[in-house]
Amino acid sequence: MKNNEAIETVKEIRAMMEKSSRFTSFSGTSAVLIGLFALVGAFIARNTIVSAAQIPDGYSAPDWTFIAPKLILLAFIVLTLALGTILFFSFRKAKKTQQTFFNKPAYRTFLNFFLPLSTGGVFCIALLFNGNVGIIAPAMLLFYGLSLINASKYTYDNIFWLGCAELFLGLLCAFFPGKGLLFWSIGFGVLHIIYGIYFYLSIERKEKRW
Repeated sequence: MKNNEAIETVKEIRAMMEKSSRFTSFSGTSAVLIGLFALVGAFIARNTIVSAAQIPDGYSAPDWTFIAPKLILLAFIVLTLALGTILFFSFRKAKKTQQTFFNKPAYRTFLNFFLPLSTGGVFCIALLFNGNVGIIAPAMLLFYGLSLINASKYTYDNIFWLGCAELFLGLLCAFFPGKGLLFWSIGFGVLHIIYGIYFYLSIERKEKRW
């Protein structure tokens, strides 16, 4: 009995330390929903590209500039839905666990995530308007992977491996021009769904038991 009590005490102390130093309000459900939003967005983008009859077979497609506003608007909508989902579920989880959502770990996490992500977003917009469409998808995956790795220091450690997977897909995508939307769908859609399910089953359910 004493050993069991000691183990439970250690678990409680560890949980308290993590809450005070790391952002632990992330929800696996939000990751799954983000993946679904990405897949729907990729489907709409594919239809937009096909309807314009401008599917590239190389790294450059200058004539794509006339559909750029549609793609940017679509990307903005998907991003807004993703961010809104993260904030909603994270805030709800923080409320359930009686934590303060706007704390130092949250600020550090979001700062380290959005700094490289915003840089990558501006870079991708520049690529789009200059007609370098073929390298937008690998650039997005690479910057997103770096953002996850950078933020993982202040939240759950396993996010680091999701970032590495995104980096690997981004590098692989760079060698297959014309397949960017496929790799984008895998990286932002499928991987998020898989990670969200894994996170819920292996981490979130255990946290609820504590």
